[in-house]
Amino acid sequence: MFLKPFHVKFRNLNDDYINILNKSILSKVHPWVILFDIDGTMLTVNRNFNRRLLRELLDEHQINYPDMEKDSFSGRTDHDIFTSFLVNHDYDHELYQNFKSAYLQRLNEQLNEDLVERHGFVDEAIHYFSQKGFIKGLLTGNYPIAATYKLRAAQIEYDFSFGAFGEFDRDRNRLPHLAIEEVKKLLGLDPDPARFVIIGDTPRDIICAKEAGMKCVAITTGKFDKKALSEYQPDLIIDSLAKPEEWFKKISKT
Repeated sequence: MFLKPFHVKFRNLNDDYINILNKSILSKVHPWVILFDIDGTMLTVNRNFNRRLLRELLDEHQINYPDMEKDSFSGRTDHDIFTSFLVNHDYDHELYQNFKSAYLQRLNEQLNEDLVERHGFVDEAIHYFSQKGFIKGLLTGNYPIAATYKLRAAQIEYDFSFGAFGEFDRDRNRLPHLAIEEVKKLLGLDPDPARFVIIGDTPRDIICAKEAGMKCVAITTGKFDKKALSEYQPDLIIDSLAKPEEWFKKISKT
């Protein structure tokens, strides 16, 4: 199925902020920053498609990595996953770039709405956090272009203020700090990490939020159930993105 061209759209964060706050309180508080994960949180790409695509590319590039099908990708960055494939190739940078480029091209050509499950209540949550008092962004292990293709296939086409992507650091724990730096750069102030909320479906989402001093809403729409997620002590666990006004009220008081 042909999908129309689509790119993740980012708003002018300065404009968002000025529209939200009066200058008289600019130095005291900033809006809540809501960071959405993508895979497992807003959508899920068909596993068979994804693994088959990666195996084809590994074979085409003659990359010796027989254990790919056994690997867990949950919560990892694309940068980390693809680099790990090159363990038997001295982590060759040129090979990494060639593999990455081929993956993004193939994803653009082949990924369509039939291969993506769009999770429930995404619209409800995004609409709620599009109100005054919030800045919404993305925090995901995906490359930015891969994120675009996945959101396009799931028909999740919204404006986001900014994104922290797996393109920019191999270590997912660094992504929240990238988000803080982005807000600091665009707003000209030192953001309060306690007013950032990461919404994600894996233990790595919880760990990276805690490491940065942010709050985390863990959601059971991915591979991890409530019991597994609770071991990492997120601020809140939800079963879906439904009724964001209720669960945000709970987390904003913790």
